[in-house]
Parts: sequence; structure tokens; C-alpha cells
Amino acid sequence: MDSIQPHTILVLLEHGRNVTYLHVACLALWVFECLITLDKEVTHIWGSPRWSVVKVLYIIVRYSTYVDASLNIVVQCVPSLSPKACKSLYYAIIWLLVVGMTAAEIILTLRVWAVWQKKKVITIVLTVYLIGITVPSLVLSVFIGRSLTFDLQLDIGRIGGCIVTGGKVELEVATWILLLAYDTIMMLLMLPPAYDAYKRGGKSTLANVVIRDGIIYYVYLFVVSLVNIVVLLKISPDYFSLLSVISRVIHSSLCCRVVLNIRERMGKSSLP
Repeated sequence: MDSIQPHTILVLLEHGRNVTYLHVACLALWVFECLITLDKEVTHIWGSPRWSVVKVLYIIVRYSTYVDASLNIVVQCVPSLSPKACKSLYYAIIWLLVVGMTAAEIILTLRVWAVWQKKKVITIVLTVYLIGITVPSLVLSVFIGRSLTFDLQLDIGRIGGCIVTGGKVELEVATWILLLAYDTIMMLLMLPPAYDAYKRGGKSTLANVVIRDGIIYYVYLFVVSLVNIVVLLKISPDYFSLLSVISRVIHSSLCCRVVLNIRERMGKSSLP
């Protein structure tokens, strides 16, 4: 890419700046979210001496988001990064995203499993479905990382960072389609128990939490995945990670609030 035009370089720099601004804003939003829910976390997570699967998953989701968001800023801001270093950093970002999102989906899946009273049939269905979505997502993540290219290096004073010059966007679109499909099914599975809870005790606090966290949150996640798909199909390769951090922050925020809200309402240190 030695013959790249100055105008193109300026466009790439502007796009990189836009991505950086958005990622910094998302990290600030995540810090704010953690601060306003810190009291609940101290009481219902760290205040509980008992360790459980949900507690471990919660911690993974909560604190890997900081690392994920920070690395996204690093790759945009640090000058003189070699293509090899950029590739390695993006691999780390992709896997952090996959691990964090998978942990969040497991928490939400456990919630669906619980409201279905842990029935054997629903246990088998959810297990098979979760594996059926997770394995292809992991495979796609490998190919997404391999497809990324960083043929343009800019070292203009303090201006630099990794500029994605190529990649198979359709692979990332496929991962978001899988997540969209998964959240859609989870939302549909929440409808019968949520309606039943509303009929039996619609005015109770716990019933309201079941309805709000079980239905409305899934609608939010559905919209986030859909927006990601639409945007990825329209943007240039250097905007590859434009919405990755904000999607992660929204997903992590909703997932952590599910755990905190239910533990607060039930007055226990474990999910139902």
C-alpha cells in the first residue's frame, strides 16, 4: 500500500479518531455503570462467602470488559505498532469479546433454565443449543482474526495505531447473527414463565424482575445485535471494531444487572 493517496490517509486517520472517541466514551460509560452498581456488587457478590458458577461468570463478565475496552483503545492510540503486534492485539480483543459474551450468555441461559424449574427437557435443549451456538462462534472468531490485515503503518509523530485494511466482515456478521438467533430463542422461552409469573403474582417484586429482566433485556440485546449486523454490512474495513466495545458494555451491563437485581430481590447469594 505504498501508493496510497494522502487523502485516503487522512480519511483513515479520521476514522481511527472516531473509533477511539467512541471507545473512550464506552469505557467511561462502563466505569460509571460499575460505580452506580458497586453497592449491590459488594453486598450480593463479594459479601457472599459462597462461590458458585454464577458468581465466577459474573466476575469474568464484569472485569474482562475493562480489559477488552482498554485494549481497543490501545490499538487505536499507540504509535509504531507493527502489523504482527496489531494482529496479536486484535486476536486478544476478539477472544476477550468471545469469552466475555459467552460467559454472559451462560448466565442468561441459567436464568431461563431456572424459571423453567430446571426441567430435564429444557436442560437438554438449552445445553445443546448453547453448544450449537458457542462452537461455531469460536471457529468463526479464529477465521476473523486470520482474515484481518494491517498493510498500512503510520508513524507521524504521535499519530499511529493499528489500521485495519482488510478482513472478512461477513464472518463477524455471521457471529452476530448467531448471537441474534440465540437471544431470540431465549426471549421466546422466557415468555411463558414470565406470563405465568405475572398471572400468579404480577404485583410482586420478584415477578416484576422476572418480566423486566427476562423479556425487556432480551429485547435490548436483540436490538444491539441487529444494529451491529446492519452497521457491519455498511462500513469500511477500518471501522471493523466501531461498535464492538459499546456492544460489549451494553451486553455486560444488562447481564450483570440481571444477577444483581435477582439477588437483591431474593435476599440470597445465588440465583434461583
